Amino acid sequence: MPSRSDVLLENLEELQQDLFDIWRTLTRDPKREVWKERAWTALSGVFAALAALAARRAAAKIYGILTGEKPPVGRQAPAPSGGGPSSRQAEEPEQTPTAA
Repeated sequence: MPSRSDVLLENLEELQQDLFDIWRTLTRDPKREVWKERAWTALSGVFAALAALAARRAAAKIYGILTGEKPPVGRQAPAPSGGGPSSRQAEEPEQTPTAA
């Protein structure tokens, strides 16, 4: 059988939790909490992207210093293929044979 002090302590803990829940309900706006979470997600995403870009640049510089070469993967200008939209207009359309 639990003693009086154990029962009293248990009831006081329940009361404390109930008061805490009431306080949270009165002082917090759920819509604002959702907005804060979305803002935090966006902000952390931006910082993660910036950190990735900075890490890639730093790795490219370090690779160049260590090996004396350009990094094997990086921004390279695309080779001109001559197959852009303007070159298609100059070509004549192909004649497809029709069944007679």
